[in-house]
Amino acid sequence: MSDFFSLLSAAFLPFMASAIIGYGLWQGAPVYDYFIEGAKRGLSTAVDLLPFFLGIFLAINCLTVSGLLGFLTAILDPIFQLFGIPSELLPLMALRAVSGSGSFLIVQNILETAGPDSYVGRVACVMTGGCETVFYALALYFGSTSTKKMRHALIGGLIGYITGIFLSLVICKLL
Repeated sequence: MSDFFSLLSAAFLPFMASAIIGYGLWQGAPVYDYFIEGAKRGLSTAVDLLPFFLGIFLAINCLTVSGLLGFLTAILDPIFQLFGIPSELLPLMALRAVSGSGSFLIVQNILETAGPDSYVGRVACVMTGGCETVFYALALYFGSTSTKKMRHALIGGLIGYITGIFLSLVICKLL
């Protein structure tokens, strides 16, 4: 059965591409011209978003290389220990809102040191899956639409992010 699903997943993308192209040809649409136009628009969008991505990645690098993240972790650790929150999760809580790939490295480190079945490992996995990269998403969506006023998006995103952190801690404590 596993071989069937492997074959199905390997054949899915070529099948879908062939079906879309075949349908377009059957309808008499200029498929290649549509493809070229879509590629131009996609490249234009990527160029428009590049400054926002560079800004986010520069900020992440500055946080980690400067030692500010470690400093904040050391300062906040006693406060979080009062609430029973492991200090290993503090860098994840700080970076998950900014970078998905950066937070995956922190999760990998947590899983290698504490183990996947530990409380810290479980919380890190649930937190990574349940919390959105708020600043990355805002930069992407508002940058691509050239919207300057975020209004309540930042506040709502941060409330959802903090709720995700809290619920991941509670759910993993109960299970």
